[in-house]
Amino acid sequence: MESFSSLQELPETTLNGGVAIAIAVGTLYCFLGYRTLKVVIALLGFAIAGVAIGSLAAWAAPENSAVQAGAAVLAGLLGAATLLFLYRVGVFLLGLLASALVSYALTAGTADPNALWIVLGCALGGGAMALILERTLMILATAALGAWIVVCGVGFFLVGPAFLEIVQQPITLGKDQGILLLSWGMLAVAGILAQFATSKSKPREIVAK
Repeated sequence: MESFSSLQELPETTLNGGVAIAIAVGTLYCFLGYRTLKVVIALLGFAIAGVAIGSLAAWAAPENSAVQAGAAVLAGLLGAATLLFLYRVGVFLLGLLASALVSYALTAGTADPNALWIVLGCALGGGAMALILERTLMILATAALGAWIVVCGVGFFLVGPAFLEIVQQPITLGKDQGILLLSWGMLAVAGILAQFATSKSKPREIVAK
């Protein structure tokens, strides 16, 4: 994919710094996702808008890194503010992304011609369920997303840029992708347990008559 190849062209210091920041953000998502949900949603908005507009700026002005960085940061800030204002949209997107990620990981290694539709259906269903069961689904979603970011970041530091190719390949148990899936699952479960232990449901307020 072009996005991965373009990442490999970045200076080593910049790339390593970006991965380190991603690991920190992923840890926040994984273990403190629901307790810091507004921060998580803001970061999601920043990432989506920043990457989208930054990529567009890179296409429009490939030789001007200052324009690319400025466009990405400005768009990211606007994206973060937008999702904070449209809080429920942010909740929906978190549920959608987590469901898409999990369903893709489970179907990527199959030859099912309907795999794309399965992923799409699971993503939309996960987003809708997140609006209904916000606390439970947000804990599951943020733990899954955060664990994936952390595992990919650590894998990048251990293996190097070649790890990006491993991530793109279908999940095959017993190979590198199987180790990736197992590590992701174990970290996600740890994040889920930690979040349920530290984010108690708010008791209903008793309104005096």
